[in-house]
Amino acid sequence: MLRSALRIHKAFAPAAASFRAAARLHTIPGLPYTVSHGVEPLLSPAALKVIYADHQTGLVNRLNELIAGTPYEDKLFHEVLMDSARSLNETQIFNNASQAWNNDFFLRSLTPEPKPMSETLAKKLAESFGSVDVFKREFTTNALGLFGSGWTWLVEDKEGRLVLLNTYNAGSPHHRRRMQREDETSTDHDFAAQAQNPYSGASKYSAPAKLMANNSYVPILCVSMWEHAYMTDYGITNEGRKKYLSNFFESVDWSAVEGRVFRVGGF
Repeated sequence: MLRSALRIHKAFAPAAASFRAAARLHTIPGLPYTVSHGVEPLLSPAALKVIYADHQTGLVNRLNELIAGTPYEDKLFHEVLMDSARSLNETQIFNNASQAWNNDFFLRSLTPEPKPMSETLAKKLAESFGSVDVFKREFTTNALGLFGSGWTWLVEDKEGRLVLLNTYNAGSPHHRRRMQREDETSTDHDFAAQAQNPYSGASKYSAPAKLMANNSYVPILCVSMWEHAYMTDYGITNEGRKKYLSNFFESVDWSAVEGRVFRVGGF
C-alpha cells in the first residue's frame, strides 16, 4: 500500500512536483485561485495570507535549510517526504516536508467558486457513511475532537473504503509510522470507549486505531485544524471552530475531491 500511496501522491501534483525548482531549492507552488482575494466564505484574504504566504513560506524555507548539504538536497519533494518518513532520525526534515504537503493539499481542496457535489461522489460517500450529511457530521466531530493542532482527513484504505483520520501536528496519512494519531502527551486509551465521546475525534467511521505494517492511506480531503488557519477569521472558541468547519464545506472543490476518489486523469 505504501507503493500505491506514493503513486497517488505523485498524481496529486502539481503540489509535489512544483515544489522543485532550480538551484536545488524547493519553492511554493502557485494556487488555482488568487490569494489576495481569499477563499470565501472560509478564508478572508488576511487569513489566506497567513496560511499560504507566511506559514507555507516559513516551512519551505526551513526545509531548504535542513536539507542543504545532505543527501536530501537533490531529491524531489515527494522523495524527501517519503524517505524522511521512513527514517526516525530525520524528524525535523519530515515535519517540515509533511506540514508543507498537508498545507498545500488542504489549500488545493478549496475553491472560491464552489459547485454542488455530483451525484456520483454523493453515492460514493453514502456507501461508506450512509449519507453525505452523516459524512459531514462525522468529519466535523472528528475535527472538533482534535485537542491542539492537527489535521482531519477523509482517506481511502487498502480495500477502497473511505474512512476518517485525525493526525496531530505534521502527521501524514502516507506512512504508518508518521501518522501521529495521538497527541504526544496522551496516554494509552480504550478506542471503543473514546468513540462514545462526541468530541473525542473518534467514531465508527474512523480509521482503525492500529494499522498493520506497511499500511497507509490515500488522502482524499483534509482540513487544517492548526490555530493559525482559523484564528484570524474565527477566533479560538469552540463556536468559532464550528463556524470554520461549516464554512469549510461551503468552500470545498468537490470536483477535485471526486478526481481523487475516482483517479480521474489516469492516477
